[in-house]
Amino acid sequence: MQNATNQKCQLETGGLLAGYFSADNSEVVVTKIVTAGPNAVHGIYSYVPDYEADREAIGKIYDETDGLESYLGDWHSHPIGGAYLSWRDRRALKNIARFEGNFVESPVMLIIGLDLDDIPYWKAWRIFRNPGSFLISRWCFQELEARIFE
Repeated sequence: MQNATNQKCQLETGGLLAGYFSADNSEVVVTKIVTAGPNAVHGIYSYVPDYEADREAIGKIYDETDGLESYLGDWHSHPIGGAYLSWRDRRALKNIARFEGNFVESPVMLIIGLDLDDIPYWKAWRIFRNPGSFLISRWCFQELEARIFE
């Protein structure tokens, strides 16, 4: 992800996260990272995926792992700013959660940003439907704790 981000410099880029959820659905295990397809659109403040290339990549991962690994969510960069969920990111994550073709109820979004010293860092979130009343937001965004295994 960092290499793809560096190659696009001041433009946003992104891709997909693939892997699996733990049996109790409490943990996300990312096993593969897919970078942007050839027809993705990279802007200063936006990234539009190459949906066709993404579908092919996820299909291939699913087939190669006999269905054990699949789509978990998306990742993208914020080359101008921090690793936070913008209103566009929140809307995109809601749309991913609503799309039945993803087969994932609580998708993940990982964002790479820059701190005040221009040092890259990343954060990840997972969205959940909130079963509360109409007075409470329908969606809950949970920041994830990350552990990296070699």
